Amino acid sequence: MKVKRIYIENYKTYRQLDLNLEVTDDRPIILIGGANGCGKTTLFDAIYHALYGLEIKNQREFEELFNAGVKNEVGLEHKCIVLEVTFTGVVLGRETPYKLKRAYQLMDGRVLESNELNMDGNRFVYGSGSTAAQRSTNEEIVNKIISANLPAELSNYFLFDAMKTSELVKEEQINKLIIKNINSVMGFNKYAQMRKVAEAMLAEKKAERLENENLKKEYTNLTANKAEEERKLSDMKDEYEKALTYANEHKEQYEQLKEGRNADEVTRDQIRKLEESINGIRKKEKDYRQDADALSRDLEVKVIMPKLASVIREEVELILSEKESVASAKGNILNDEQIEKITRDIVKIIEERYVTLNKIDVKAVADQIREAQEKGDDVQDRYSFLNAVDVDTLKQVVRQSYVNSFLALSEQRERLVVELADMPHRQEQLEEYQRMLSGSDYTIIELYERNNKRIEELRSQMEMQKQEIKKLADKISRYDYDMPQIPDPQYDMLCKLPDFFKALSSKLLAAKKASIERMMKDQLNLNLVVYAGCIGRVELSADTSDDINFKIFHKEGNEIFLSQLNAGAKQTVMQVLLKVLYELGDYDPPVMIDTVMGVLDKASREVILQEYFPDLAQQTILLSTDTEITTENDFKKIQAKVAKTYTLHRDKEKQCTTVSDDYFGLKTYEEY
Repeated sequence: MKVKRIYIENYKTYRQLDLNLEVTDDRPIILIGGANGCGKTTLFDAIYHALYGLEIKNQREFEELFNAGVKNEVGLEHKCIVLEVTFTGVVLGRETPYKLKRAYQLMDGRVLESNELNMDGNRFVYGSGSTAAQRSTNEEIVNKIISANLPAELSNYFLFDAMKTSELVKEEQINKLIIKNINSVMGFNKYAQMRKVAEAMLAEKKAERLENENLKKEYTNLTANKAEEERKLSDMKDEYEKALTYANEHKEQYEQLKEGRNADEVTRDQIRKLEESINGIRKKEKDYRQDADALSRDLEVKVIMPKLASVIREEVELILSEKESVASAKGNILNDEQIEKITRDIVKIIEERYVTLNKIDVKAVADQIREAQEKGDDVQDRYSFLNAVDVDTLKQVVRQSYVNSFLALSEQRERLVVELADMPHRQEQLEEYQRMLSGSDYTIIELYERNNKRIEELRSQMEMQKQEIKKLADKISRYDYDMPQIPDPQYDMLCKLPDFFKALSSKLLAAKKASIERMMKDQLNLNLVVYAGCIGRVELSADTSDDINFKIFHKEGNEIFLSQLNAGAKQTVMQVLLKVLYELGDYDPPVMIDTVMGVLDKASREVILQEYFPDLAQQTILLSTDTEITTENDFKKIQAKVAKTYTLHRDKEKQCTTVSDDYFGLKTYEEY
């Protein structure tokens, strides 16, 4: 199978994209570059969903997938999301062209779909407007054609994100992965299916040959019971596989929670700190505004008076000093209020004692006392025009402690400007932490332990089920003695078929196992930099294709445990396994890798570029940033194997991705 072209319309970041992905035998690589967020993963998803379809349940999901720029300009009604992939596949030794188009339209709040496969001129159409019979027939044909080229259950092995491959390289997971590939990619499932069919046909034939009706009935019931028990065992195995997958995927998180390292708690603590800092900045901003308002209202007192005091302080101090000297020289001098008070008191006493006297003028007496007091000494007072109240006021102006609020407010403003400039960054951090909250971590421990308990239960139940099936098989085998010994070539052949397919599967498995071990060893010695040239052997211990253990051994004899490899080495092991399975498998799909270098170090990247990518598959589509496959050095190493180059560009204003025919400015070899 080779993907020839992908056409995208209104899907996520793509308004419209028509990309030629054709390669040649000597140039099998398509190199697609782009910065983070430019649409590499979206392109990856578009090819996947063009093959296997989108499931859009409602208008909300349609809006999430529809290009935002187009939506803002013309709306959603009657507009389509279109994914169209053109590819070729080999049918009966002949390369056949296919074009598969899937369109999704929003109409009156409903999502309508239409699917059309053109197979070498023959059209198969189905969708929302099809009759049930037409849809069932054509959908089945389309799914069979896709499955014949690349079954959906195998797509994750050939269309994958390299960043996530190291998660698959865990002891339980990689063993399961190899088993699945041997059974599916390498075609061993068909031998198991043929054996089951042969056993069913043999059981029917045996039932026919039994002459006694009671024996025939008993035999038929036993074979039916055995088939039912085998079906139950198959269901248990499926549930067991799902439980193992869940345990593997959540083991690390479970262990972290058990040790008290709850990621959500850490995140919540960060959220709390950020919220406190943001609220603190907002409070400072509010306080600044209030202080600024207060300063503007009391401008005379807080700004003008301190300035005035600093200007007149020296002169006023001289005046005050002289006034104090005059007062000291004159002795005890009464001020005006004291004179008036004393005068009123004395006049009151005189009037009470000497009632015959005329009314005394208090003010006149006070003035005479004041005049006499001023003339009573030879001391000259140059500032006699300043009374006691004036002197006290001057003292208060120049001797009061002032704080220049304007300077403090200016410093407050400068600090606030810096903190406000950092506010958008803090807000982004807060939103990021809020998005990181899973909301379900507290249930993981209970779910994980319940799942582990179920794994143990299933193991026990499967063992008991196998024993029950064996008992039924033993009972069924006893009826062989009751079979009439009449020559029947068809019956004799059916008796041999189950063991034939079992033996054939075992022989093929042994040969395939040896090939996998040999190729894995050679490829790991070449690509696994940390142990390059030191892999002594790779071992697949297996009696059947349902029970395989994968191990790597150093040439000195010790096992190299997968759990001890770093993330980059695990990625290399996974990619080597992919290459071996591709070489030995029954399928020939394109290989599409996102974030191609994942977590590889510099040395591993060098090897992967030179030894791995060039002959990985008949068609290899690489999605990379310029820090993964660099333009300075890396591009040149694979340039001779590159058929086409593209760079994705994100237009933030129009909210869309466009494409240019280069790899960050570089082009294929012929174009230089």
